[in-house]
Amino acid sequence: MSSSLSPRICHQLLRSQSRSTQTRFRPISQWHVRPTPRYQKPLLPLSRLTQPQRRHKSFYRAARELYRDHPISVIFATFCIVSASGLFFYANHVYQNYIISEFASYPEPVANKLRRALWYSNYDLQPDNALKYYKQALEVAQQCGMDAYSDEILGVKIQLASFLEKQMTKPRLAIDVLEEVKKQCTQWETEKGGLVENRGMRTRVLRQCVRLSVKLGELYARPDIMETEAAEESLVWAVTTLLKEQERREREGVKEGEGEWMSAEEIGGALE
Repeated sequence: MSSSLSPRICHQLLRSQSRSTQTRFRPISQWHVRPTPRYQKPLLPLSRLTQPQRRHKSFYRAARELYRDHPISVIFATFCIVSASGLFFYANHVYQNYIISEFASYPEPVANKLRRALWYSNYDLQPDNALKYYKQALEVAQQCGMDAYSDEILGVKIQLASFLEKQMTKPRLAIDVLEEVKKQCTQWETEKGGLVENRGMRTRVLRQCVRLSVKLGELYARPDIMETEAAEESLVWAVTTLLKEQERREREGVKEGEGEWMSAEEIGGALE
């Protein structure tokens, strides 16, 4: 058998080699790249959930089972929680708006006594404790150097009289307190009200005197007291003082530092 290859076979070998070379070294522009599939997070079975996920699902499952087994108890517990939350926010509102802000103009030692007096007179009625703290508040105010004729201190005394009248139903004691306050105020107005530096203070004190006198007229006219002459005297004094001051201001004009007198509504109320 001849060892040489025939020309036909050699031609086929050369042709196949040329094809393999072309396939192996195909240009980059002719390459075909398959798109990479988007990664999808596999769904984990319940046994492979993380600890927070497992706790979240177990909580709601337990809540549903609890409601299914004990519906009345769950509703009652929910009602108690909501009611307690509402009561907490209401108590905070009362404390901030009626306990704190109402005594912001007082020194803290005085405000502390007044808060206790207010509590025992309006919320937990204990007359003896309320009177004790009202008196202590006035004593501490004097020690702190508060002006005895300021609106704050006069307001405490008027509030004490109101407590005696309404909560303790002792209008006679309320009359005694208001008469003493009126006496002190009129005495101060007579002695120091004419000083230039006291013009503003005189207006406030005289205005309080008019209001006190009107209140005294109402108390004297109560059916359980019925002191007609004292009631008439107090009301006449209030009207006379009011009109006298009003006429003076119209005649002389408002002096510097005096401030505003009583409003038209207050004047109308005193004249009724």
